[in-house]
Amino acid sequence: MFETESQLVDVLKKNYRAFCHWDPKKFDTKILEEVDLGYGIADLVISKLAGKKEQSNFPLNYFDALVYKIIETNKSISFEKLKEITKANSSTINGSLKKLIQDSYVAKSDSLFVFHKTYKAVAIDSIAIEAKLKNWKRALDQAFRYKWFADKSYVVLDSNYIKPAISNINEFTKMNVGLAEINLQGEVKLHFKPIKSLPIDYKMWILLNERLKIFKNSSEMISM
Repeated sequence: MFETESQLVDVLKKNYRAFCHWDPKKFDTKILEEVDLGYGIADLVISKLAGKKEQSNFPLNYFDALVYKIIETNKSISFEKLKEITKANSSTINGSLKKLIQDSYVAKSDSLFVFHKTYKAVAIDSIAIEAKLKNWKRALDQAFRYKWFADKSYVVLDSNYIKPAISNINEFTKMNVGLAEINLQGEVKLHFKPIKSLPIDYKMWILLNERLKIFKNSSEMISM
């Protein structure tokens, strides 16, 4: 039995391979801890990275991603229309446009801002994990939020407290959130494997990829 959630996460981190549907020995695999993208804090996010390392000159924030998505959808748009849609001030919009132009995602043509390049992700697959000692209902609610930016999401509980969650496994299947247990020895058992699905929020998906770019050489990211 784990004494704290942090202890559970530490053991989980060492046994992350149980959740990968790829071979971490063949693909560059990274783990981010306590990922906060504005919609809950995931304990771990395990990502399979593309071979080529992408790096933004200026990391994008959520508003930058919003402006990018608007321009991508419209193909071309005026500054006035951007102000009307975003309700933001001119300085904030100009800041985002500067980043997007410098990274070649957007180009300026006369008075219009034109979509130029599709956003290039570094993550091919991402699995978000919510670890709890025993409160499966709260964990499920939190893990579902991670579907906004991850391809798969899991709840992982202490093996000593897994039975109530298994008894309600239909709640996990209905929400397409995985369920697993882990013990002090690091033994992981998957009770439900979710189906990979596109992240619900394209902008939050961009934020995750920006985080992976920023911390690819940082202590926050653990290369396995």
